[in-house]
Amino acid sequence: MILNRRHWLTLSLSALGSTATLQGRDSARSGSAKKGLGIAAKRDGWEDALLALRCKWFYNWNLKHPGGEKMTVPHVPMVWKRPWKQEPLIVAAKNARAKGVKELLGFNEPDEDSQADMKVATALDAWPMLEKTGMRLGSPGCVHPDGDWMKQFMAGVEKRGLKVDFVCVHSYGGTDVDAFIKRLGEVQRMFRRPIWITEFAVGDWDAKSVEQNRHRPDQVLRYMETLLPMLDRMDFIERYAWFPSAPDHGPLGTSALFDREGKLTRLGECYRDA
Repeated sequence: MILNRRHWLTLSLSALGSTATLQGRDSARSGSAKKGLGIAAKRDGWEDALLALRCKWFYNWNLKHPGGEKMTVPHVPMVWKRPWKQEPLIVAAKNARAKGVKELLGFNEPDEDSQADMKVATALDAWPMLEKTGMRLGSPGCVHPDGDWMKQFMAGVEKRGLKVDFVCVHSYGGTDVDAFIKRLGEVQRMFRRPIWITEFAVGDWDAKSVEQNRHRPDQVLRYMETLLPMLDRMDFIERYAWFPSAPDHGPLGTSALFDREGKLTRLGECYRDA
């Protein structure tokens, strides 16, 4: 991760309130079964965001459910970096299974020094702790899902006889749908496993402001309108989660699902209706 995307996400949630609540309370049961959200859940509004977007699952880069016992959207736990104790993993797995969740997500961007920042050998040595949960295991979600770190990790998985049930993909490229679909196919063939797209959006990492972002909102909207139906038809894509950036974030602001007042953008409406 080059920039702290989740910092901007946390700030964006502060704008969510009654608008998102009204948009989402009566519509949580419709929409694609694959559609989810990664959400920081450190401020009020995260539950309303999930409901407004009709999400079927979510995660918060954490083992623990962020709260809300009455929350109907399933929470998928994540082991953000190397675990030091087995007990928190077992507790998280037990709580998740009680809610009907069978999956556990692996380390977050271990190939990035500002994130989990792990050596491949360290990740492989820690992996048996995840296996002891008995959950379906998602691979580490790398910045470069087809890069050297991931290739070495998956080679180590095969050599050691470890368990990885699906591969997690992050993508913040441009608006070329065909290129993204091609890359997903390459990753699937490379590792021979289903895919969860746990972070994706359209990014311009040279942009210092939304005004400088070369990907305009209408271009991102067309990208989403074209891409999501394709993902829903692809058997090896099990789940996907758009990254809900704050609307004033330079590199990702034109991919925002909510505006500054907490209302769904046109892009957010498209995601809601997927």
